[in-house]
Amino acid sequence: MSEIDIERKIEKYWGRIERQLNIGAEEKFQEMLQEIDGYFIDPTQKHPICAVDFTQWLNPEPLLEVLKPCYPYYRYIKERFEPRIRFFAYMLLSRKKNLYQAYHSLTDKEYLKLGFTQGKPTYELLREFIYERISVDRFQEVFKIILQELIILLKQKHIYLGKMVLQDATDIRSLKHDSDALYSGYYKQSGYKLDVTLDAEHDIPLCYTPMEITCDEGTNLIPSQKFLLNLGLLEEERVVDDKYATFANIACSELHNVSLFYKIAKHWVFKKEGTTSEIKRLYQKYHKEDDFQVNPDMDFMLRYLYKKREYEPVGGFYRNQRMEEKDMEEFKKKCKQRSSLMEGFFGRVKNTTLLDDRPCKRGWNGFLFRIGTAMLTLVFAALIRVQHNVTDHLTNVTYIT
Repeated sequence: MSEIDIERKIEKYWGRIERQLNIGAEEKFQEMLQEIDGYFIDPTQKHPICAVDFTQWLNPEPLLEVLKPCYPYYRYIKERFEPRIRFFAYMLLSRKKNLYQAYHSLTDKEYLKLGFTQGKPTYELLREFIYERISVDRFQEVFKIILQELIILLKQKHIYLGKMVLQDATDIRSLKHDSDALYSGYYKQSGYKLDVTLDAEHDIPLCYTPMEITCDEGTNLIPSQKFLLNLGLLEEERVVDDKYATFANIACSELHNVSLFYKIAKHWVFKKEGTTSEIKRLYQKYHKEDDFQVNPDMDFMLRYLYKKREYEPVGGFYRNQRMEEKDMEEFKKKCKQRSSLMEGFFGRVKNTTLLDDRPCKRGWNGFLFRIGTAMLTLVFAALIRVQHNVTDHLTNVTYIT
């Protein structure tokens, strides 16, 4: 068939379309054709996507409430914040080291994609929005609001976060001559530490805690569990290493119906204070208390003693049960999986965000900025995907360029 014949057939086709459509329908049809070139595409190895083309699909409306305390006239100007939040997400997902680089990396046309009606805004507008209105001190609030929206959207798809979680910490090196950073003989470097609670199935960070490098990460377990409860998540299992397996943490987890799995250290021995007879004997010491009950079951006694801060015998009771676990191979398997999954997670985050890049700022606030931007990068990526019905590889940012 010749090119002339093809062109005639095309003309006849559009002629039939125009005759069949009324004016209103034709306008809708033209709008639909214009949208064909602009639909959400999930970045993959074969089809990497520019960060601006990815973040333009963010619906920021659920996140606007975090800005309410920052602006006295919030309700009159809140519609102006949507493109600014998209730009903030772009800055994170593009892995620009600072606002200056992110600001100058976009053209007027790309700013229009993010929703800025006048094209490129002023640098001061974005600087004030990110560094003063949001600021590093409010990164965790933004993180929590994004998680809340993710939980709502995923529940609509019958996907539930937080059933099985992993927890671990990693060291974050600092610049030389950082007066806020401490030296760790264990890690053999100066720096800080980041503790993360991770959804085991969907690889989404659910809680993160900044720490000094010499601090005990075991102290973060109970606050992390409370944070998940505040999000409305129903945790069933948590897998940790032995540093988290203190008697207080074991007791708190098990009494809140969370099965705690942890590596059994070689030096641990059967806890005599945690035997059934010792629990009963200890409970009898409180027989003069007003809330004392006669002949209670074991569950009541354990909960009662926990309220009385008898953490060692209560935690010892549950740890003894773990040490006598019949299916020890399955127990060890979960602990090994936690180790590999958490190492893989931290490795990916350090390679695909600014977490392990050469830090631009010294000091504690500089560290908070690095870990805050890293965690927000992951949940922003997850939110954009879920808003467009993608539920796999939610926090993968490798192919966002």
